Amino acid sequence: MSTPPNIAETITLETLAAMASDKRKELGQFLATGALYTPFAFTEETKSLDSLPETIELYCGGTCGREQTFERSERTRGSNYSDRGWGRTVNYQCRNCKKRSQIYMYVWNESFWKVGQIPELPEGIDPKLKKALGDSLQLYRKAVRSRSFGFGIGAVSYLRRIIEDKTDELMDLLRDEKWELWAAADRQEYDNARTTYQYSQKIEYAAEKILPSSAFANGRDSFKALHDVTSSGLHGKTEEECITLFDHCNLIFTRTFQMLYEHKREREEFAAQLLALKR
Repeated sequence: MSTPPNIAETITLETLAAMASDKRKELGQFLATGALYTPFAFTEETKSLDSLPETIELYCGGTCGREQTFERSERTRGSNYSDRGWGRTVNYQCRNCKKRSQIYMYVWNESFWKVGQIPELPEGIDPKLKKALGDSLQLYRKAVRSRSFGFGIGAVSYLRRIIEDKTDELMDLLRDEKWELWAAADRQEYDNARTTYQYSQKIEYAAEKILPSSAFANGRDSFKALHDVTSSGLHGKTEEECITLFDHCNLIFTRTFQMLYEHKREREEFAAQLLALKR
């Protein structure tokens, strides 16, 4: 007759099971959004994990057009029903429309490596951001694509390029809003900032003069902060570090350009309505 485990052993087993479950969820998130050829590491407590999650959350680029739950539909398991192996594939299908599928190829030994995916990682770019970026949308698509293929340095360099291009648009917007109200000294200050070779001076001037207050936190504006951070990544960080940097920047980047778009749109609507007023 076997001896039942004591309380300490039971707690340990339950804790390990919970850790394995959490790690499986992390693995699912990595499978869905992680960059190719980037390792996903396991802790000592979760290194025995050998199965992929049954569901993952993905942007459905089919008829759904939004994030959905994708359910595992095919299995290529080895001995003992383990998902570990070399050059394995796994297929997930959208639970909602049942039409869109995502197939991954991976290598799983000590670490987990995603080495292929069909179709390409869906971008799922917010429609408002698409409008806000305008002509820079293609650069942003390249940034997202670079990130999905593990080219972190390329991803942050595209972000920085967009920020630099949009700084000139900030300057144009500022001129349209303020030029007629400015004295000669203000106009000279603007011209000096516009033609300066020091980009940091130009962006600081533009941000201070035109960005809405919601783009600032404790005196730091998101525009200059994004440029500084992406520049540091481009000049001094590894591909993997830049992927992490890109992910951290992306939310601030998205919200900043959405705010700028709304600011410009509201200004244009106000100007149009004001000019349309009649006595």
